[in-house]
Amino acid sequence: MTAKGISAGVWIFGSCSDRYVAKGYKPYIDFYERINRISEIKGIKAVEITFPGDLNKSNIDEVKTFLKEKNLDISCIGVELVCDAEWESGSFSSWDPDRREKSKRLTKEAMNIAKELGVSVVNLWLGQDGFDYVFQSNYSDSWHHMVEGIRECADHCPEVKLGIEYKNSEPRMNCIINSGGKALALAQATGRANVGITLDIGHAFNAGENPAEIASVLLTENRLFHLHLNDNYRISDDDMPVGSVHLLQYLELFYWLDKLGYDGWYSLDLYPYRDDPSAACRASITFIERAIEFVREKIIKDDFTQDRSLPPGETLNELYLRLLGREVVKG
Repeated sequence: MTAKGISAGVWIFGSCSDRYVAKGYKPYIDFYERINRISEIKGIKAVEITFPGDLNKSNIDEVKTFLKEKNLDISCIGVELVCDAEWESGSFSSWDPDRREKSKRLTKEAMNIAKELGVSVVNLWLGQDGFDYVFQSNYSDSWHHMVEGIRECADHCPEVKLGIEYKNSEPRMNCIINSGGKALALAQATGRANVGITLDIGHAFNAGENPAEIASVLLTENRLFHLHLNDNYRISDDDMPVGSVHLLQYLELFYWLDKLGYDGWYSLDLYPYRDDPSAACRASITFIERAIEFVREKIIKDDFTQDRSLPPGETLNELYLRLLGREVVKG
């Protein structure tokens, strides 16, 4: 695979709480035990962690040593700007200047640590930046604050990329950065080459997008910095095992990622409420590996171009049969 390999978010081994079972479906295990369990899963080469909860200035050497012992890299460092009540007014776009300043400070600190550890991407999921009701938000000011704040962070450490993770909604009813197109617009509005997008495939489904198409656009614009892989029924962000719902969409996604040379990580972003987290990871890894193998062995690359989506005379049903290795009988 062209990509660096498969990574897993440490939150996969969390308690998995929801609005109905606030304490979660599983017992709490600490950060180091989560890393230990991830290290036992064949095929995972890196972990995705969060600043400042998992990793911070006080434990950087300890975490670095532990990961080395477990033969794991860090694929991406996320900045926690969502899951505490202090962010109820948003982060980069907040009307509160103190929240905006803290957002920038935390992001810059995360970028410093990323640079020290050789991690290329810092992830920004801005789930509290948005609105719940009409006439609630000053849209122009919110956009201006976000663009200016992220541009300032990008200038702080140009060697580190900032990946903007978009999402249609949650926890705000309407997130500002709610689609791949708007995330790309934000990145381009900053005017900085180190601002791009973290494409969460489940979020793309929620936004009504075709992941292969938006991934291709972002790669063409050199703005696809990181990938979160999961699945859902397009209604909510279920974070199910990869390929458990959208088989064909994932085949097309891997086809274009391979064709256009995506060279980042395939990072598992799962939330296995009632499932065994290790089993959910293993199922996802098996699917990813076999899907990529299938794409490379079964799909003729020249079949898919801008001008001709199907070979001459071949119907869509015939294409499906060929992809499945079945003989196409004419007449």
